[in-house]
This record gives sequence, structure tokens and C-alpha cells, in this order.
Amino acid sequence: MSTMETVYAVSDPKPTVEAAVRQLANRLDESVRGIQQVFEASGDQLWNAESASHTVTPMIVTENRTAGRASSEDTMVTYFVASAILMVTFQKKLD
Repeated sequence: MSTMETVYAVSDPKPTVEAAVRQLANRLDESVRGIQQVFEASGDQLWNAESASHTVTPMIVTENRTAGRASSEDTMVTYFVASAILMVTFQKKLD
């Protein structure tokens, strides 16, 4: 018998795509490791993990930054948020 779990993960806003994807990958690893431990404790084994969806979304925000000694200005800054959905399948161990 197989069991399928859906794993969702989202990064925090990061200044680069690379940083957002790196954090997303770490969060996915932690989530899959966690559910794998639960299923292995009940006699199941990881069978398959595949991406159902993934994206990197730019977020443009206005930040107030210091421009000189006594002045500041609003600056447009782009951050990136990475997200993914994994479909993870477990099945009973066949001994």
C-alpha cells in the first residue's frame, strides 16, 4: 500500500534568486526528512519524491535608505521568494 504526502515550502524574501532557492532547498530537505522519520517508524519507506510545482517570484518594494548625513530617499529594491510543492510517496517495506 502506498501513501502520498504533499510538502509545501517557501523561502523568506532574499536579495538574490540563488539565496532564495538555497533556503527553499534546505527547508524542503528538513520537511522531507521529518516526514520520512515518521513513516519509517511505522514500517514504510520513501518510494518517490517529485516536484508538483516550483517558482521564484520577484517582489519589488520601496525602502527608505540613508542618502547622506541628514537625508534619506526611497529606493526600489527587488527581493525574491522561492516556493515549491513536492509529492512524496511512501510504501510498506517488502521484507
